[in-house]
Amino acid sequence: MKLPQEALKKFVNKFKAAIDGIIVGLKTDRSIRVQWLIALAVILVFVIIGIDVFDWMLIILCIGIVVSVEHINSAIEELADFVEPKYSEHIKRIKDFSSAAVFILSIASTLIGLIILLKYL
Repeated sequence: MKLPQEALKKFVNKFKAAIDGIIVGLKTDRSIRVQWLIALAVILVFVIIGIDVFDWMLIILCIGIVVSVEHINSAIEELADFVEPKYSEHIKRIKDFSSAAVFILSIASTLIGLIILLKYL
């Protein structure tokens, strides 16, 4: 079945917005860059070690969740700064909650990664 040109264009544009979000995040947000660099380092380490398929699934899931939540955290911070450019204790709490989500997931993912790493050492 051949997709009509318009439907294909809409489909491609949905992905373009996501790719743009990744690129803008990498260009403008230090925390996003750090998370992507950590992800690449983790991938490199586990490629060198040679982990099994199940462990790759866990690592990819952890990386995907942490990097995605970092993007969400950055979006929340951007929106909060746009809505209230001046310091606000309420906005600070919102940002802290969002940041805590990334921190908690990062700790959990690090522990999962260490458990997997210990299996191969």
